[in-house]
Amino acid sequence: MNILLIEDQENKITLVEELIRDNVEGDQCVIIKAKCLEQARREIIGKSFDLIIFDIYLPLTPETNSEVVDISLDIINEFSQSANNYQAETIAITQYDIEDIDNMALFNQAGVPVVHFSEEDEKWKDPLRLKIKKITDRVKYDFLIFCALSKERLAFSNTNAEMGVLRTMYGLNCQDIKIGGCNGLCITPNNMGLINMAISASKAIEHFQPKIVSMSGICAGVEGEANLLDVIIGDLCWEYQTGKFKDNEFKQEPYQSPIDGRIKVELEQLCESAEMLNNIKRGLFETELKDSKVFLGPISSGSAVIADAKKMAEIGLQHRKMAGLEMEMYSLYEAARQSLCRPLYFGAKTVVDLGNTIKGDTLHSTGSTLSARLVTHYLESKLPVLNMD
Repeated sequence: MNILLIEDQENKITLVEELIRDNVEGDQCVIIKAKCLEQARREIIGKSFDLIIFDIYLPLTPETNSEVVDISLDIINEFSQSANNYQAETIAITQYDIEDIDNMALFNQAGVPVVHFSEEDEKWKDPLRLKIKKITDRVKYDFLIFCALSKERLAFSNTNAEMGVLRTMYGLNCQDIKIGGCNGLCITPNNMGLINMAISASKAIEHFQPKIVSMSGICAGVEGEANLLDVIIGDLCWEYQTGKFKDNEFKQEPYQSPIDGRIKVELEQLCESAEMLNNIKRGLFETELKDSKVFLGPISSGSAVIADAKKMAEIGLQHRKMAGLEMEMYSLYEAARQSLCRPLYFGAKTVVDLGNTIKGDTLHSTGSTLSARLVTHYLESKLPVLNMD
């Protein structure tokens, strides 16, 4: 638990620290202190905190004789707009009487409780204990994996991941998963499609604050750009259905969402690894595996299953290098990209048909396993690095 204590009075600092230590095991708590607004801003911008405790009146700078002023508006704006701390628990503890605070509406709007501090009266301790308990009861995960179908999630049993119990959390269909010693969730929306994935991904990312999110599963490939059992990592996604009907004609207006640039080079290098390719194919025997590969390519998303070559060609006009077509990846990319916690994100799907009338389930199991193994392989190397940051 990381706690930021913004306070300039030594006696108050000592009492607050004692209460925290009494309610949190020592090796599970780091308390960082800031004694002026300048120091507090630096910490909020540079670090992530579970709890921010602050006084309302503080010096602006570290100088010994700095004037003490009301810094509440500045502090509330800082953590409310911070990508690291907008969901941090907060509490204001002040020696001033609550009735004398002019801007209580500001605290109410920000959801920050204000508590009166007194060495003679220990009533201030209970609200702080409740904040600490709320944090210790909160569940965070290092990573999230989204699968549109149960059989896609089941494929992780064929990987190095340790699959745990199924559970319902915040209305989400979750299964515990551990990769490389890190804890995560594998989440399946209630139904396939862009809308269900957008709702599930947005809700899960905000609740669980993961460092990285991903997707695995199966897709249709574009003939000439992808072959059966190729695994495509979506370097660019868009929804092919956006646009406008005018004069009995559909005018396309696709909005694009790229893969997270912070990990694109790593994934490009992963695609060139013969060892990785052999690893994800182990124990699988379909003849299509002989020439299948892993590559980054454009993927389009839509709400309908396509089994028509003419429609596939029409959608392919939106990007001359379009390699795959599926139903959810664009929603995941947008949910992660627009989240204030800004997790890393990527998706990988295996081609199991070419979007024509020759459509079946024959390659679904193998395809799901290939993409699940690829996602697991990358997370095994990436998660330890993220946990060092």
